Amino acid sequence: MNMKNNIRILIVGMLLAFLATSCHKEEIELNPVAQIDLELVNGNKMISKASVPEFEARVLVEYEYDTTEYQCTFIKKSNGTYIYDITRSEIVYASREIPFRIYVDAVIGNERLTGESEPRTIGVDDGAIIVSFTLWAYMGGHMYVDLGLPSGTLWSVCNMGADKPEEFGGYYAWGETTTKSSYNWNTYSIGSELDSLPTLDEAHDAAAANWGYGWRMPSREDFDEIVTYCTMTWTTRSGVNGYLVTGTNGNTMFLPASGGRGDGNIYESGSCGFYWLNSVYTDDTQFAWGFLFDANSFSETSYYRMYGQSIRPVCNRQ
Repeated sequence: MNMKNNIRILIVGMLLAFLATSCHKEEIELNPVAQIDLELVNGNKMISKASVPEFEARVLVEYEYDTTEYQCTFIKKSNGTYIYDITRSEIVYASREIPFRIYVDAVIGNERLTGESEPRTIGVDDGAIIVSFTLWAYMGGHMYVDLGLPSGTLWSVCNMGADKPEEFGGYYAWGETTTKSSYNWNTYSIGSELDSLPTLDEAHDAAAANWGYGWRMPSREDFDEIVTYCTMTWTTRSGVNGYLVTGTNGNTMFLPASGGRGDGNIYESGSCGFYWLNSVYTDDTQFAWGFLFDANSFSETSYYRMYGQSIRPVCNRQ
């Protein structure tokens, strides 16, 4: 299959009585923890399920003191959904409620998609438990979010050099593709060779050079699009200030207030975000375009190219 779509996954937990299993030492009847029921969504439009008859997924059910792993094939059922039963671990047979969380790692076409549920609890006699969460898709090993933008542009979930959305990641001078310890004109390696380019070429675009697979630094048009079509909310995530960007389809990304670097110092982290765009400021080519935000504003601006700033890559489905 060659399906490249962000996926929303609905996990419907049903306790179905008296289903036998052979994966435990004792001959006992175990109820499933959950029945996984998937719906494939692109933005806010349903995709024809007939286009994906099956796909592989690795499922982990993590209990308080035990984790059960399943390697399963989700197959299209006659009702149009994809179903896989998650059987209980013996650990849930106790006199109290047991916390659990479900993780899914799927491969559809040449994309990898992962997601996890919120922690829930389950007891022996519980009724149906409904859990929902989103599977995030990867492009070339990097996770993206589909904000439902008219252009179809996909934004990275994390800054370059970060492993989580709230991490600051690396700082890059405009046109350079590696980080360094000091950011000033003496350490800036780019001359006038980029002044006449409408946008950075791949050799000088840090996202393209490091990530490949169609990733690039965002353009001014990309920035204008999220400002026009998305909702920006100043918030705190895991103790880090920044903006929650909510797309037209309800999907979100978090931009941390990572500050910037001049010489060897990081300045205004926690209060401001300084991010590069991919075009030079033609009125004065010492500058390049970027965007700036704090608790009260979110706007395009220009900076001296030698400053170290964050990059949030974008890509388009190929």
